[in-house]
Amino acid sequence: MATSWRLGAVSACAALLVVSCGSGDETSVPAAGDVVLVDLAEPGEVAAWTTVNDPVMGGTSTSKVMFGDGGLVFSGDISLENNGGFASARGPQDPDIGRRAAGATALRVHAQGDGKTYLLKVGIADQPWSYIQRFSTEAGIDRTYDLPVEDFEPVGMRLDPEPDAPKTLDPAGIDQLSVYILDKQQGPFTITVRAVDATTQS
Repeated sequence: MATSWRLGAVSACAALLVVSCGSGDETSVPAAGDVVLVDLAEPGEVAAWTTVNDPVMGGTSTSKVMFGDGGLVFSGDISLENNGGFASARGPQDPDIGRRAAGATALRVHAQGDGKTYLLKVGIADQPWSYIQRFSTEAGIDRTYDLPVEDFEPVGMRLDPEPDAPKTLDPAGIDQLSVYILDKQQGPFTITVRAVDATTQS
């Protein structure tokens, strides 16, 4: 697995001291108990991702994914015209994600954002529902965003609440990861996602 971006982030933190690379026990290098679910520092992994935006519902938002700066660069422009307002980058379905995530207490997104709020969506194998959790980024700062499993919310295809789904996410069922931007955040956006890990740390 490529780790150069993580080691570089650690070096930058040590050299600058005044720049936060996260809070609490966040770290750029996977700690003991962490398992990599998606390593987007590999161009081949990024090539398998696609975008789905609001034009499928009549909107005019645009987005693209590409490999750059050691990760998946998801960028575009959100428009609220025609009741639009979302864009998404979606990874391929892979049941091995769930096998690696089994027993996790949190998912960790390693990313550099633009100050906007994004959403991690996890698809569940053979189910019509998914689970979501938002994370607010710091502009231009590489960070690790910890998303507790217990805080993921079940949703349907339109990201509306799904009462028929189990209330608590079972990480072992995950077969797809996606990143969304929505919430009427109009205008240009860019986020670079370098990896998503699962952790069993408390």
